[in-house]
Amino acid sequence: MNDHSELGHLDPATGAAVEGAAAALIAVWAYSRQSAATKVSSIQLQALLTIERHQQVNLAGLGQALGALPSSTSRLCDRLEATGWVRRSVSPDDRRELTIGLTPAGKALLEELRAQRRADLAQVVDEMPPEARKALLRGLRAFTAAADRVTEQRIDRSDDTWTLIAGRFLA
Repeated sequence: MNDHSELGHLDPATGAAVEGAAAALIAVWAYSRQSAATKVSSIQLQALLTIERHQQVNLAGLGQALGALPSSTSRLCDRLEATGWVRRSVSPDDRRELTIGLTPAGKALLEELRAQRRADLAQVVDEMPPEARKALLRGLRAFTAAADRVTEQRIDRSDDTWTLIAGRFLA
């Protein structure tokens, strides 16, 4: 697992480097997010990402995922439907229940936001020397794998993986 005798040991230089890299990544992410702020609010984006992840979700499930009251979730869905980003439809399993799904416009919005974020990240990565890019890629893959392993040990609900938590935080 790790070579340190003390669990959680991180030397100060490594800790500072990881924190600095995380801060820089969040800054680039926030810049991309800010450019989309006029199109979609943070809570709307969180809702769209939740709906996308589940493909179809009912109002109660969406509210639970967002930590919102049913009345607030319903109003949020009204606004998202008015923009054309989601569509409510009768559940195929229970005709008394409505499900919420992304429309093609909602899917296109999420792809546009991802494309902008990738372009902003590419601009930063392009400033790095080629060998540093390769090292970054190797390091990020190893970091992601380690974060997945650690998260599996800490979280027992599938809706709370580190990527989902980070997505909600950074939306």
